[in-house]
Amino acid sequence: MQEITQHYTRSRELSIQVGLNGFSFVVFDISPGMGGEAILRSVAYRDTDMASILAREPMLTATDPPLNRVFVGGSTDDVLLVPQPLFEPERAEQYLVAANMYVPGMTTLSNNLLSSQAAAVWQADSGLVAGLLQLYPGALFYHPLLLELDTTPTNHVHAVLDGDLVHLTVCHSGLYAAETLRADTPEELLYYIQKFVKHDGFTSYRLILTGEGAEQLRGFFIRYFNEVDAREIRFYNHQRVREICV
Repeated sequence: MQEITQHYTRSRELSIQVGLNGFSFVVFDISPGMGGEAILRSVAYRDTDMASILAREPMLTATDPPLNRVFVGGSTDDVLLVPQPLFEPERAEQYLVAANMYVPGMTTLSNNLLSSQAAAVWQADSGLVAGLLQLYPGALFYHPLLLELDTTPTNHVHAVLDGDLVHLTVCHSGLYAAETLRADTPEELLYYIQKFVKHDGFTSYRLILTGEGAEQLRGFFIRYFNEVDAREIRFYNHQRVREICV
């Protein structure tokens, strides 16, 4: 995928992610004049001051060309997965209360559209959510942990690097474990992975590292896994959610 700056697009798609590391967005051109798909703009900010960001990024509020789709990812480790057969959207807040994860004054969000395995329930700043909905009434809110639940290969651990967070999915014959967690060092991430798989000692797991910084971690993890597939991809979640929502 190429990045371009010339504004010749007829239709766009916007992906936004808000999390511990601030605010990032990617504007995709879905009908570029020179063929193929292109990224018009990709930016990461270390803050979530929407008013300031919108003032600096007119493309986020431009109406011409139109936005075809908008995705809003909430990257937080305070997320609850609910098995699909048990999930009822109207009870999303109750799930958080039962898990002792509910924070009064915040907006409860959920998504059960991206995975056949589970739905995700999480919370976000109410003012931020209201502002985004005002700008993008049809936006799809999602949590990045959902993106790999259905596609992690058998006998693999998939770690999606997302700044200070890691979205971790473990698959044996089926989905074995999944969690978003904070991991500041490779040793800390290894600890969590080993904690997940320690009860399945007969399986030889392979590791997939995806995201910015994956190549740098390969040398560390190859000492503990027979196979490590490092996929150095910037803005991975922004691209992945669009693939799933074709």
